[in-house]
This record gives sequence, C-alpha cells and structure tokens, in this order.
Amino acid sequence: MFGCLGIALFLVIIGEFLVMPVWMYDLMAVQTPPQRLDFGEMTLLILASLLTATVIAWSAGRRRPGRLPAALALGLLLLGICLAEALWLRQRMDTGNWSLEAGVESLAAGATAFAFRRLLRRWERGRPLPGEVWLAMVPFREREETARHYCVVVGRGPAHAKVLQITSQNKDDRDDHVRIPGDGWAFNSSKGAHWVEIGVPPRRVPYRDFLKTTPQGPCPRPAWHRIRRSRRGTGGWLLTLVRDTFPRTVPKRSRR
Repeated sequence: MFGCLGIALFLVIIGEFLVMPVWMYDLMAVQTPPQRLDFGEMTLLILASLLTATVIAWSAGRRRPGRLPAALALGLLLLGICLAEALWLRQRMDTGNWSLEAGVESLAAGATAFAFRRLLRRWERGRPLPGEVWLAMVPFREREETARHYCVVVGRGPAHAKVLQITSQNKDDRDDHVRIPGDGWAFNSSKGAHWVEIGVPPRRVPYRDFLKTTPQGPCPRPAWHRIRRSRRGTGGWLLTLVRDTFPRTVPKRSRR
C-alpha cells in the first residue's frame, strides 16, 4: 500500500512540473481578487515544463551523440500531450475545487510521462539509431557480398539502416577515411586503431543483418562530428536529414 502511495506521489510531483502553466494559472485565478500571470511569468513556466519533459525524453534513450535535438522534439511532444490532457480534465471535472483538480491533472500528467518513457525505451530496444556503432553484415561496394564489420549508423529507412563501415586496416593515406577512437564501443576488439569511411555514400544494411540486439556503444564524438560535417557538405543539412529519414523509392534512370 505504501509503495503504491509512494509511486502516486512521485507521479504527482513529476506531473506538477509538466502541467505547471495550467495549475498555476488556475491558482492565480482563484485568488481574491483574481490574479493573472503576465507574459514573462507564463513563458518561464512553459520553459520549466519543457525542460522537465526534455529530461524525461533524454533519460529514456540510449547514450549517443546528437541526441539533444531528438530529445527536445520528443519533450515538446510530451509537453503538448500533457497540457492538452490537463486542459481536457479541467473542462471535464469543473468541481470548483482547485486543489483537487490540480492533483488529478498532475497525477494524469505523471502517469502519461511514465507511459511515454516506457514506450520510448521499448521503441529503441533492438533498433539501430544514428550515432551508434553496431556489428553487422556490411555489404561490399564492388560486389554482391557481405562481411562481418563494425559500422556507424547514420540513417534509417523502413527496412534498412544506412551505415559507414569501420575497418582495422590502416587508412591514414586515404582521404575517404578518418581514425575513430575505440572509446565506448571497441571493448571486444583485439585491434588497436580503427578507421571509418567518410565523405562517401552510406551502405544499406537490412535490419535482419545486424548481428546483435544492442549497439556496441555510441560513436565517439570527434568521429561523429567529422561524419556529420562531411555529410552536410554533400547536400546541405536539410537534404541530409531527409535522405537519412526517407529512403530512395524512385529507381535511377538507366544511362543510355
């Protein structure tokens, strides 16, 4: 019983931060005389709620570079859901008891945040994501064969991931490869230095050809920044984002 009460209290506290703009507005409205929040105060409350939602989204995902924009977008989504839910509950209850309504709204927002976080964690389970190093059967560029290699995931499609191959063969004399530190991912590798291809079109690996259900680890930030800069240079950041998200569905025209 006390365990359930503790969980409910925790959810209420989290929910209070998420729907702070709603219950704080109602609290000011029931004062005598009624008070109103100015633009600056409401902005601060919304930012505090957005920070809470972003932290929840951040904590649900795996550690990898470039997560902040995705966590912020998911935080905005979670905040929008919680605020819409709180406003709907306020209209449905209409009890005139501010504290009761605020408690119910906060509990509902906390439960929504808990479910949202669980869904995010389940969505990432076994799913290669950009910024991670995985072990997979990577196709050769010059022939229809595959080989077991580590690779950096740079994009996703409906049936495949886009990867850049990692090799232990010395590529210091090549412009299309850069060194990639083994920190955080090369735990089981007996090789010392590694190189990752860069500035070339990524290879497509079907999801069934990934050899593990979890990544080796995050791509080291220096290598990931080099990869992102080289990819932006091939078509702009917006084109790169679209290319990573949506696979090519229109076949190339044959050359005459």
